[in-house]
Amino acid sequence: VTVLAFVAGAVVRDQYAPRPRTAADGVAAGAVPASGAPLEWPLLKKRKEDQFTPGRALQHLLRAHGYEVRTDGFFGDETRDAVMDFQRRNNLPSDGKVGEDTWPELVVPLGRGADGHAVLALQELLHNTGQGGTEVSGKFTAATAEDLRFFQDRHGLRPNGRADADTWLALLVFQRPPAGAPAYQRPTSPPPSTSA
Repeated sequence: VTVLAFVAGAVVRDQYAPRPRTAADGVAAGAVPASGAPLEWPLLKKRKEDQFTPGRALQHLLRAHGYEVRTDGFFGDETRDAVMDFQRRNNLPSDGKVGEDTWPELVVPLGRGADGHAVLALQELLHNTGQGGTEVSGKFTAATAEDLRFFQDRHGLRPNGRADADTWLALLVFQRPPAGAPAYQRPTSPPPSTSA
């Protein structure tokens, strides 16, 4: 029985252990791309196309700062105007683009017990990094902290289960493209019948 418990523990450990990053992943060990250059904040700007999880994360962060914007992933006039106002209020170039100057001012440190739109942004990003399963509830729970520690460890960050600027940066950089239409784009009712 002891041997079986040991073997089962080893299998579970190996299944959930962080896998080392390889050149095939396009990223070397740690949170630095294979090129050796540091990670760069992604640039989001007004576009007609859905910007998916990063776009919704931006909108949730704007809401956390008091802006009433839709969290639909579409960076339109409403989002651009909120970004420009945020930039003006924080003495940033007011160009309506969210990049290396604006992201660090938008993201907020988060840990256990936090709640609200910033936590929704964090959880959506964390859920879409490929490890899956992070509940998007707006409440920073023990499960959120554990998922975040796993992500941090996997990407060479200090696995403390708290979101600092480096963790936000890595979360934004290591987003997966959507596999299909996101849940917010799926119709909630059946399509109309085409029969006469």
